[in-house]
Amino acid sequence: MIGFDDTHRSQSLEDRSTEQSSNKEMDVKTKPIFAIKNVVPYSNNFEHYLKPSFSSTATSMAYLEKSSKGLKRKSKAQSVKSWFMENFRNFCNTTSLHGFNYITRMDLSKNERIFWLIITIIAIIVSISLVIVSYIWNSETPTVTVIESSHYPTWNIPFPAVTLCNFNKISKTKAENMASALKRPANTTEADVIKMFNIVMYYSFAFNESDTNMTFAKQVLTMNNMTLNDLSRTLTPNCMDMISRCIWKGTNTRCDGLFQRIKSMGLGECCTFNYFGEQKHNFPEKIAYLVPKRPYRVTGCGYPTGLSILINPFAFDYSASSFSSYGFRLLIHDSYTVPDENAETKIISSARESFVHINPESTYATYDINNLRIKERNCLFPYERRLTVMQRYSFTNCMWECRVNLIMKNCGCVPHSLANNGSYPVCDVGDVKCVIKNRIVFTRALNNYNDTLSAVKNTETFPCNCLPDCQSNNYVSEITMGRLNVRLLFQNEDIERAPDDTNNILLHIFFSDLMSTRYRKEIYQNWLSALASFGGLLGLIMGFSIVTAFEFVYFLTFRPIFNYYNHYH
Repeated sequence: MIGFDDTHRSQSLEDRSTEQSSNKEMDVKTKPIFAIKNVVPYSNNFEHYLKPSFSSTATSMAYLEKSSKGLKRKSKAQSVKSWFMENFRNFCNTTSLHGFNYITRMDLSKNERIFWLIITIIAIIVSISLVIVSYIWNSETPTVTVIESSHYPTWNIPFPAVTLCNFNKISKTKAENMASALKRPANTTEADVIKMFNIVMYYSFAFNESDTNMTFAKQVLTMNNMTLNDLSRTLTPNCMDMISRCIWKGTNTRCDGLFQRIKSMGLGECCTFNYFGEQKHNFPEKIAYLVPKRPYRVTGCGYPTGLSILINPFAFDYSASSFSSYGFRLLIHDSYTVPDENAETKIISSARESFVHINPESTYATYDINNLRIKERNCLFPYERRLTVMQRYSFTNCMWECRVNLIMKNCGCVPHSLANNGSYPVCDVGDVKCVIKNRIVFTRALNNYNDTLSAVKNTETFPCNCLPDCQSNNYVSEITMGRLNVRLLFQNEDIERAPDDTNNILLHIFFSDLMSTRYRKEIYQNWLSALASFGGLLGLIMGFSIVTAFEFVYFLTFRPIFNYYNHYH
């Protein structure tokens, strides 16, 4: 035990001596460069140091505050950037968009990632460009008209209005009788008076007439206390006298219960069937209760189910004809549309039996069209605008009233040959010159263009803001005819009742088929087709879908919120 303690004590002494020697060596090695005695006191070298001042301290404090704010702003921007890059990296790694996962893959080189970044940017630009082009095309053609059915029943379409206008505008017999009865200035004859009738009533004869003849006409009317409208009612042939027999749907019917007298633009006085265009009808009061409230319809095809009439042009009574033959001008149009040159027109010659085959066409607009703005659909429904004279709006009626208003503006009146419900003053003989000067209004739709203009103009708006119809009925017709023998028509009746005049006309008007064509006017793209179109473009180029859009929103909003909640809770 004693030997062990001595040995242990000797070893500890040796360790201490070794430690002391090593400490001395370290002291020598770690000797300070500047000893305390070499340090010069601050008081001895006071003049060599800058004196502290308030301005330098404030500047230093401001610099420190600015630096701290910059560091905070920089750290905040870096944190936002790192947050965005982290979520964008996660989005690219998990999204189904084409090419995005290659941008952030670590197993690809930097050049490869840049290449895929350029490809994805080009794909995004191309996709957005195609979507914009598709939207512009849809905006330029918001509506489209397509054939819905070629087997639409004709009994769902009203029978058209049938208007007959004689070529002759002045009755020769009435003109001769009136010329002999009227007072006239001295040194004038009945022939001068009859010529005056043609000038003031039928404007095509008055283009080259002098003011002297107009003055003579005014003198004659003034001496007899008459107006031009009174003269017109007296001299115009009565078309009801020309219709001798009417058969409607195979049944003999009173002609005065089917036809009424109306005035037509440029056509004079006409007789019309199934016409409801004006606000008031012109039927006799004693049979007004027989007049239907809505247009007629038929439930069959062929001439026995339509309208058949026997008419006589009264060739012996022609005095002022617009054609070089005897007969009528037949106009087939919608029941609520004014008859004019825009209607389906046929020429019915004398001594002929004519068959007019009608193939109706109907166009209607869908509910989506009604919801569009008028500027987008570029059409109007009948209830969307009220007219002055006509009962229902249509493009033809609007253009007709537009011309009437233009004549009213230029001359202060409207011609006596136009329909008028009392809203406009009627032109007298003193206004004939102005009406003749503005006669071009009735033959053109765009009257403000130069007469020598031959190029077709594109207009942004229609005259008088008239727009096409959103829904309408069109009546396409064909005509066949043969020589008429009236005695064969009356062979089953008393032959003595057959008219002796060889200028009679037998006219049949009917639907040629039980089926017709129906058109549908609809928007070019609704929300569903637009979604399919845009989705197809984006899906084809980028693989975009609604779920992809939700993924993008999720990684920018919900994902950070969930991470924050999971971190602190």
